Amino acid sequence: MSRSPKALSFQLSVDDETMVSPAYAEAKQAATRALDTVLARTDLGFTKLPFRESLLAAVEYRAREIARSSTHMVVLGMGGSSLGGRALLGAVPKAPGRGTVTFIDNIDCERFWVWLKAQNDLSMIHWVIVSKSGNTMETLAMADLVDQHLRVTGHRRLGSVSTIVSELKDNPLTAWARKESVPVLEIPIDVGGRFSVLSAVGLLPAVFSGLRLERMMTGAKYGLESRDVVIGLTAQAMMSFDREEWITMLWSYADGLREFGLWWQQLWAESLAKKVGRSGAAARRVSTPIAAQGANDQHSLLQQVMEGARDKFLFFQRVEASEEPGPKIEKSLFRGQEFMNGHGMGDLLRVECESTIEAVRRSGVKAVSLSLPALDEATMSSLFMIWELVVASLGEMLDVDAFNQPGVELGKVIARERLANK
Repeated sequence: MSRSPKALSFQLSVDDETMVSPAYAEAKQAATRALDTVLARTDLGFTKLPFRESLLAAVEYRAREIARSSTHMVVLGMGGSSLGGRALLGAVPKAPGRGTVTFIDNIDCERFWVWLKAQNDLSMIHWVIVSKSGNTMETLAMADLVDQHLRVTGHRRLGSVSTIVSELKDNPLTAWARKESVPVLEIPIDVGGRFSVLSAVGLLPAVFSGLRLERMMTGAKYGLESRDVVIGLTAQAMMSFDREEWITMLWSYADGLREFGLWWQQLWAESLAKKVGRSGAAARRVSTPIAAQGANDQHSLLQQVMEGARDKFLFFQRVEASEEPGPKIEKSLFRGQEFMNGHGMGDLLRVECESTIEAVRRSGVKAVSLSLPALDEATMSSLFMIWELVVASLGEMLDVDAFNQPGVELGKVIARERLANK
């Protein structure tokens, strides 16, 4: 990836029939009102993160401190505590000479211990423990085991080589941090966990890796200003619900967006699927999100889209830099592959994406396409903000609380009870 940023420019492409339909015009008007409501809400902190200078300065300062003594950062966190950072660093490689980052975001015991015991120089690792509530049992369990391993192997205790990212209110994690004098970076109380990528949650590992904070904030602000894109995406999603299309696919034609798809999947699923709306009435049905990758998922999921039930709606994401031709094939080795002569891999990706969009539309499946210039700090931060605004706006239109997740709590309660009773 080039370190020189491309100009920010997002293009939303909608099929001609939808573009001129009265239903789309009406949906866009409703989406505009919803977006205005989101932006006016004083209780939503994710839209204000690019302007919270003290929080940004704290991230920059702490990242520089960590880099002085560590070449490797390991982030312990679940769900929104890691997906955003993974998506950001999956799209934008670290700067040359800067530290590497590893995300540990599951509790597969075998994999965890194989990885941990394979670390040859634990003295160069800095541990970042991320939990908005400060009470995420999986994250705290990982931290306990890391501390035990450090002590058994004769290293310093975890508290001396770690940073906490959490809300500042009293919780098990911040209480431990106070006791051990561990630095704490704040997740503002008004920023939900899955909306926190542009806080210390995602920014600390990004800045440690050499990504430029000012470019990320430029991108986030651009996302806030991208009203037409947000409104268009929101309106299209609501129209798909009206058509009873209960699977929404985000199909990204760039390898760097693979992790982004997983972040988007959580954002959509936890924010929109609710039993009860804010008024107390039963909430509207919403779609199940599926993240897909082009062109490889053309060889798997596309069959279901083309010839399965007509219950799907597709968002395509394209990246101009990924569609640049690259080295061209002078003469193919293979019979029947002569059409590639004079073309590069980027040409093939571009044509396959365009052809897939045309094919699904011909088959009667609705699809829209969002084009991005390149996968750099600014573009990715814009993309995070745009989709957060889309999901928050959909929450307003559906009259649901897009910032809670009651459906995931019962399993946690049952798990705690079972462990406590053994």
